[in-house]
Amino acid sequence: MRNSLRFVAVGAALAAASFATSASAAASATATATAEILQSLTLTADTALDFGQIAANTGGTVKVNADSTVVQTGAVVWTGTRAPAGFTVTGTKGASVVVTLPTVASTLYLGGNTASPSKMTLDQFNVDPVGGFQLDATTGKANFNVGGRLTVGSAQTAGTYSGTFAVSVEYQ
Repeated sequence: MRNSLRFVAVGAALAAASFATSASAAASATATATAEILQSLTLTADTALDFGQIAANTGGTVKVNADSTVVQTGAVVWTGTRAPAGFTVTGTKGASVVVTLPTVASTLYLGGNTASPSKMTLDQFNVDPVGGFQLDATTGKANFNVGGRLTVGSAQTAGTYSGTFAVSVEYQ
């Protein structure tokens, strides 16, 4: 019986030693979680997309690009000031943003009246700078331009045409 008690005592000591070894082999650590909340973006249209003055003749297109270059096709004659639309975006300082342009054509109506049968199509939107860009590290602002192509019909009705198009920005 004494031998039995010794075996039990030795077994208990070995079991306690193995539990101690297992417990000392475990490790734990604490990690830190962080999140930065970006300032909401604001977008302001500063200047309109201006195609200048156009003589329709037998029709064609006038394209005012975002980089301020102008291209004309067909028999239209254009003069006056032509300029891309100018925008200012404001957000988190130094953050990167990307511009989304319309994917469908917009319509310009004579006198801005959507009931007018006289209208022109605005499409082929383009942006400068192209791709994503960074907001100023000090002010959180950046400027960009948007251009597009205006299709002028043969003997287009004289007058001032206007319409709108939507541009959006998002963090990249």
